[in-house]
Order: sequence, then structure tokens, then C-alpha cells
Amino acid sequence: MSLSKYAGMAGTWPMDLNSSNPDPKSFFSLETTDESVFDPDHRSLADVNDYADGGKYRAIVKLQMRYENQNLDDPAWAMGTGWLISPDTLVTAGHNVYNWSGGEDGLGRAVRIRCYVGYHGRDAIDSPIVQCRFAKTIVTTAEWLTSKDNRHRDVAFIQLDRPFEGNLRVFSYKSTPKVGDEMLGVVGYPADKSLIDKDGREEQGALMYEMFTDIQFNLEDKKNNPLQMLKYRISAFGGQSGAPVIRKNAQQVAIATHVYGSGDKNQASAIGRYGNDYDSLISVFTKTYPVVTSHKEMSLVNPQPTREARPMTPPLLKAPVFSSTSSIPVDRSRGAERSFNSNESSVNGVQAQGFFDVLKGVGSVVAAVGKRSVPFVSPLFGPAGGAVSAIAGAALSTMANACAEPTMEGISAESAVEGTAERAILAEASLQAVLKMERSPITDKILNHMETTYTSLAPNVEYIAPKLAPGLLSSAYKITVDRNFIQKEQTPDRLLPARPFPGDQAESSIDSNDFMDCMMAPTRPLEGEELFFDDFKRALLTGLRIGKPLLSDTAKHGLFRLNKALAESSFDAQFSIDNHDAQAAELVAKRAIMGEAALQAVMTLNKSELADLQLVNDHGDFHEQGFIDFVKTAGQKIGSVVKETVIPMSKTMVPIVLDVLAKTTPAPHTNSAPIEPSLAVPKLTVRRHRSVYSLVNDGTLKVSDRPQDGTVPVLQRVNSNGYLPVFQEL
Repeated sequence: MSLSKYAGMAGTWPMDLNSSNPDPKSFFSLETTDESVFDPDHRSLADVNDYADGGKYRAIVKLQMRYENQNLDDPAWAMGTGWLISPDTLVTAGHNVYNWSGGEDGLGRAVRIRCYVGYHGRDAIDSPIVQCRFAKTIVTTAEWLTSKDNRHRDVAFIQLDRPFEGNLRVFSYKSTPKVGDEMLGVVGYPADKSLIDKDGREEQGALMYEMFTDIQFNLEDKKNNPLQMLKYRISAFGGQSGAPVIRKNAQQVAIATHVYGSGDKNQASAIGRYGNDYDSLISVFTKTYPVVTSHKEMSLVNPQPTREARPMTPPLLKAPVFSSTSSIPVDRSRGAERSFNSNESSVNGVQAQGFFDVLKGVGSVVAAVGKRSVPFVSPLFGPAGGAVSAIAGAALSTMANACAEPTMEGISAESAVEGTAERAILAEASLQAVLKMERSPITDKILNHMETTYTSLAPNVEYIAPKLAPGLLSSAYKITVDRNFIQKEQTPDRLLPARPFPGDQAESSIDSNDFMDCMMAPTRPLEGEELFFDDFKRALLTGLRIGKPLLSDTAKHGLFRLNKALAESSFDAQFSIDNHDAQAAELVAKRAIMGEAALQAVMTLNKSELADLQLVNDHGDFHEQGFIDFVKTAGQKIGSVVKETVIPMSKTMVPIVLDVLAKTTPAPHTNSAPIEPSLAVPKLTVRRHRSVYSLVNDGTLKVSDRPQDGTVPVLQRVNSNGYLPVFQEL
């Protein structure tokens, strides 16, 4: 533990984006680094495809820095490397943003930083794969700002003036292990490697190099490693400072940041217990902390410490609209969610992410590419998104049923799954209709009900959702390929003439409400789904009467217990599921939960209110179908594939759930207090027709300014020959 009075504090300062600096005519590596190139030198030139859009090193950033103590007529820029953890946030070395070399005060603060992705020489600046951004705000450790001897605190974070675009494959990070023997690598822009440009000039650090080798390390060996830094014999040179240290087989997860050489080894500042609290430092961008003191015109603040870093992707620092190939933020700000105490109300995910932020995110899952609040590049989203979300909802409900304490010991898979698929289909169909509603007092009534229900009863699925990822990916692939959903989505719906449901109509009048009565009225079958239509009535009755609500105290308590059990069993374990797959699955799970909120809300309406609801199509015109008819059509579209998928999943899911719960002690059950809705009374103006989703998407419906986290790049294609397990074995 550091004894410095600055321990745990952060230093931050804004950059002047309007400042003028000379164009970079020459570059230099920083003298403080002393990195070593070992013989033999096994560094290899990175393939251009690796740092092009979607490449594994797309998130490696080339840095060019100017400092406050440089002469204004000095045309040279310093070189460094960084790595993106969100489209507008990167990690680098502390000495890249505040440098102690060059006189008593050193070069001082960075005043201008150019940040490039896809960089491969100044001749290629205009290449389509190259993007440039500028540093907007800097955060580093106060211990590094106050002493050049604090090399273990040499790390910094840069907020950009705007996000990079495209499929970035941003990095996650996790705590540096205390000991290890594994294949590690450093990827960056070394200054001892050069490129001759078209004018015959030599440019140092123009190209990206990588090197991996087997490394044994022990951070607890204070005798030989008093600063507890990660040491390795991986060749590096000035210009690579700030590069990520990554595992060979998990190249999007960094475990340290490369900063220095130390004679026979190079070294990196660690993450977590033995190094720096990344979560705490990053929070300075998004939270307002009182300034404790100032140091050389830099503000020093004391951010709240967090638990040890786990594989995660931190928040986007603004609410961007990217290109169709970019990334989607997923809530990863943990706050109270990190604390698994007996009080389960402390783990309500909505405390970390507002209702309308969630609605905005999940509403994008099935939106057209050009109309998403953020772009999606996952097979879980797009045309298959609605069906996949319903499958996730059925899976969550099955797990909640299996976790119900009174019946946990003897519950069967058949009992746990009963009604889950049918209710999830109705929930997803209801959500699709809600997102297309034109705003009106009835719409606000629905949204207020949804907000109250969601904020008080939404379960935390942080650790559950990643276990669903393999099965959801397999299901998505089967839907889009085997059933050709994409072609269906591009073809207008062909509805046959309305007809009554087969069977005894009196059966449906038992314990009915207005919503159920409207759903049971004569219905137009969707061409191609006639077989499901014949079973639609039974599906409606099963979903509404037998299917247990996913948003209830019982379901929340059961999933809380399961989430807690998974957290305790995997907190320090390696994730075998790609972190981005896990984030995608979490967003889909949240859409399923939001669908249940929509279903519960519309079930409170009377027939007159249901009839008055108007939907808006993608062109801004009123939809040809009313609310109820739209729900029926949407349900028919996804009904067959959801039911086909959920049943086999449940057979493997329930025993695994019970086994996980058997290893933990039950948590006490506390009822959730409802939270007052925050939706304002609508202001009626003369305008073109707008849907709920379009209003949420552009912020009209109170999307909060709270940032969202994480990105979801392209997920792997999975084998369609058979279903992967929906619930991954621990």
C-alpha cells in the first residue's frame, strides 16, 4: 500500500482544442522510457488487416504529443501508443501525458495530443482506414504527477473530442494476476522501426509491431520487484509506451500497460490490487468530484475506489451516433451492482442506468441500420433481434422458476419452462408495438407504468447473461440462416383474411381482461405461419394465465440468488466467453425484461384505450395496423422459432441452475418499493408523427445524460449443426 499523501488521488486537466501547434515534421521518443530490445528480436510487423476496421488491433492507437515546456518553434512531436477501451476513451502511459524528461520541470503537461487508429505512416494519413481524433480531457494518477519515482503509477486515460467510428474491437481490461506463466504480448509503434516516405524521409515509429512470448512473473516478489510491476523479456522501444499487455489467446483483454525498460526486462504498470484502479480513475470523466488541491494548474481529486478490476469495457463518455459498423454501449457502470450483500434492492441495475437509457438501447436491437441510436454489429441484433430477445426472456423465466425457493428441490425442467416461451413471445410483441406508438396521454400512461415496474423489479443479470451467450448466438444463426429471417424482414407482411381462433371461445372468457378479450378477437393469419396461428389461441392463454411474470418479486429474488452464485463462483475466474459476446447477451436480456414491462403495462388498459393507440411506421406515417393487430402479427412472426428453441434449452438449463444454487446459501427476500415515474406531461405541438422509439432515440423522452458502457463488436459465427448450450457450464 502506498504511503504517499496523494495515494488514490487523480490529476486531471482539459486540453485546448483550439490551440495551434506546428505540423509534425519530426518525431522523438521520450527519454524516460529506456525500453530494451533483446537479442534475438522477435518483433514482427503487424498485418494491415489487423489494424483496419474490424481487425484485432483496430483499437491500438498511435499518439503524437506536444508539451507545455516545448519551444513553440520546435516542430518535433513525441511518440506514444494507447489502446481504446471505448470509442472515445483510451489508456496510455502516464509519461505520455505528463513527462519528467528534459530539465528540472521536464516537458510537463501535454497540451496537444493527436490520436490515430489505422496509422501506417504519414503518407497514408488520408487512407480510408485511418481516423484522427484529439485529446479533450486527461486523467492520470496524482502520484505520477508529483514524483517521477512513482513508476508503478505511470498510467493515464484520454477522453477524445469525439468517438472513433467503425468496428473498433475495443479492449477490455482485468486485474493483473499476482503470479503467472503464460504467453503475453506487447503491440505498439516502436521508434527504432522506421519507414521511408514518398519524399525519401525516414519516419520513426510509423508502423505497428507485435511480439508475444512465454512469460513467468510474480508481483508479490517485493525483493526483486519492489514496485510490483509486471516484468517481461518482450522487446520494446520508445514509442511503444502506453501499449497494452495482452494474452495471446485473449487479445481483446489487457492485463497491464507497457511503460518502461529495466535493464534485462521491460515492464508495465499493473491493474487492480498491485497497481492502479482503472475504474476509479475513469470515473473522473463522468462524475463530479470536489477538487482537493491543485498541482501546477492541474486539479487533484479523490475519486471513490472500486473493487478490483474485472474484464469490462468502461463507459462511452458521451451519447454518440456512430456509423452502421460501429459499436453499441452496454451498461457496465456497476455502482451498487457490485455489492452482493443480503439486501437485494442494492443490486437494481436501473440504479446504474436510467429507464429511458435502457429503453433507448434495447429499442435499437431490431431497428433498421440507419435508424439506430447506436449501431449494432452482432448477429444477436437486427432481423433476428426480436426472436432472440424472446428466447432470452423465456430462458430467464425458466431460470427464475427453477430458483423459486419453495419448489427448488423437486422442480422439473417441464414445470420450469411451462408458459415461458408463450409469455416471452407476447412480451416481445408488446414491446415492438410500444416502441412504434405515437406519443399521447395513453402512451405516457404505458411508459409511466413500465418505468415504475422496471425500476422496482428488474433483476440484475450481469453474471447470468454471459452464460446465455452461446445458446443465443446459436439461435440467432439458425434464425437468420435456416429460416431466412432477413429475407422475410425485407418482404412486406402478407396477411390473410381475419378468422376466429379454432376451439371453444367460452374458454377464453374465464379470468379475462380487456387486453385478453381484444387478443382473442378474430385475427388475420400471417402467411407462412398458419401452423402457429392454429396454436395461437392456446399460446395466448398459456402465456397470460400460466406463464409467470419475469418482473415480479419472486422472479427478481430467484435471479438475484443465481446472479450472486455466479458472481461468487467466477469473480476471479477466466471468462471462456468473449467479453463482447457477454455484453451483447446482457443487452438482449435487458430487452426481454423490458418486454415484460411493456406487456404488464398494456394489460392494464381498457378496450377504448387500446383502440385509441396509434402506431407510426418507419416513414413517419400512421401504421396500417392498430395496436392489438400489430401485437398479433409480431407474435406470429417469432412464435414458431421461439417455441422450437426454448424447449430443448430448458432440458439442460434447469439441472445446471439447481447445481449452482446448491453451492450457495439463500439470500433473504425483501420486497421492492416502487419508484415514482419521471415521465413529464407531453407538450402537444404540430409535428410529423413520431414513434416512442424515435422520441427516446433523439432524447425527447428524457434520455438521461448518464453515460453507458461497453461495446459490442462483431460476434463469432457459430456452427448451425446443433444448439450450443443456452447455459454455459461453469
